[in-house]
Amino acid sequence: MQRRHFLGLTLASGAALLLAGCGFHLRGVGGEVLSLDSLALDGADTPFAEQLTKRLESLGTRVDETASLRLNLGGEDVSIRQVGVLDTGSQDQQLVLRIPYSIQRASDGAYLADRQAVEVLEEFSITDDNLLSQDELRADALENARREAVRQMIDRLRAIEEV
Repeated sequence: MQRRHFLGLTLASGAALLLAGCGFHLRGVGGEVLSLDSLALDGADTPFAEQLTKRLESLGTRVDETASLRLNLGGEDVSIRQVGVLDTGSQDQQLVLRIPYSIQRASDGAYLADRQAVEVLEEFSITDDNLLSQDELRADALENARREAVRQMIDRLRAIEEV
């Protein structure tokens, strides 16, 4: 009995050491950090800009006008495409959210990223049974697309070094 318990503990410890040694880590464990101390946001006052501001502040980046880098945001461009109609009467639709942006230094106005865009595709289905809730489905798809766009923008800002 003790031998079996000892072997189990030894195998579990070995597996833990092996996983730690290869760089494995659980998602969401460990702090996400953005190397930017502060960032100025300029552009349209959109729900995306509000979500991005909240996310930047939660990562420890100050959003103020005196920052050394400026993120210029364009307006949200939302389009809906019909992907297909199935025999069951459901329609597959694709929401496309495109947000143009540029990043420039405040000191000399030089662009670090000029005329870029974050584009997110979100698919959803509308059936004959839920035609009344199609606006709600579109709103949910748009909200999911905004969350993904914020995540992509944070990833792109991580690649930019503080000036």
